[in-house]
Amino acid sequence: MNALWSDEFETVLRTHLPLLAQEEEVDPDAALARLGLDSLGTVGLLVELEETFAIVIPDESLTAETFATPRSLWGTVEQLAKAQVR
Repeated sequence: MNALWSDEFETVLRTHLPLLAQEEEVDPDAALARLGLDSLGTVGLLVELEETFAIVIPDESLTAETFATPRSLWGTVEQLAKAQVR
């Protein structure tokens, strides 16, 4: 697992990246599309992240930039999860 994000995030992410080998480390800056995340997978990933982290990803965050890399996606999830705690 990667030290940049939670184990839960990586577990959810991996289930939506069909081109990422199970033993392969998730590169924080890898293009998610190159790892097999397509538009349908993005919707499933979005729903699962919202359920797992008890967050709602707002429409303004539903951008190609947010879903570009694991790092960018985790940044959004982490920010929203921290805001929920307050």
